[in-house]
Amino acid sequence: MFLRKNSYEIKEEDELLHQATNEEKWRESYYFNWVDSENKISGFSTIGILPNQNKKEFVFVLFSDKDSYFYYKEPMLEKNVNDIDITLQDKRLSYKMIIPFKEWQITYKDKKIDFNLKFTTRFKTFSFGTSSSASWQQHYEASGIVDGKIKFENDANIKVIKGYGQRDKSWGFRDWHQFNKWYAGHFQFKNWAAAFRKDFRKNQMDLSGYVINENLISRISYLEIETSNDNDRFKSPLTSIYNITSEDKKEYKIKAERIATNSYARFARDFQDGYTELYEQMVIVKDLKTNEIGTGMSEELRTIMNFNE
Repeated sequence: MFLRKNSYEIKEEDELLHQATNEEKWRESYYFNWVDSENKISGFSTIGILPNQNKKEFVFVLFSDKDSYFYYKEPMLEKNVNDIDITLQDKRLSYKMIIPFKEWQITYKDKKIDFNLKFTTRFKTFSFGTSSSASWQQHYEASGIVDGKIKFENDANIKVIKGYGQRDKSWGFRDWHQFNKWYAGHFQFKNWAAAFRKDFRKNQMDLSGYVINENLISRISYLEIETSNDNDRFKSPLTSIYNITSEDKKEYKIKAERIATNSYARFARDFQDGYTELYEQMVIVKDLKTNEIGTGMSEELRTIMNFNE
């Protein structure tokens, strides 16, 4: 196992757009998730910029106690535009940076929902380090407080959203298919949070992540995952238990399970030798050592190869 410790000091300009290297699959991405467990509203969104393919990727996924909402578009990338307010928006989805590393606004609107959310960072933003995963050159994350409003079609009431979430940003070469598997997670508790990524590719395993509160950041040095799968056609992950040790020698045992049966999304991409599928679940988490309840996101990627007889 390789525990990546290469440091990288994030700078304010890292919140803006970076100059791409010449790999076709170079990608810069902004990501947010949110959970309001009381109102049973959760979801996630990402905007990816792929300058060498002259396109962007817009994803918005929302789960409520009644329904799920999915939006995915690949618009063309505007030429010679360095203004992120222009780059990070289309007709429905928009990200706006209010204060770098501190406050962002996420909006989405269509005929069915009108969604407006503020993300405010609550602990220090954490850099995963240079090339901490083969999925990026640089990557940083932050736990945050989310608050906003949502209006559903045919519902006169406006629901207030309050809870916790996570944001991240990464840039560099990105190819799903080079991984046999990966696990990622963001766990939000009242006074602390944890986030991680564990990659499996070829004969190598890479681990990165951290546990954080107002006073302390400690990298994750050990992570083992026990996953149980659903009986659906994809055998999608249903519950997971994460055994975590941080570098300050603290041990955590976290159980994650879907907020509801519909609170997950599956994305799949074909390639010449098979396909790769990614599951992203909005979850209720429980610290099995203290019984504290929190919220978060649990993610699993799998690559399935086609073997010809």
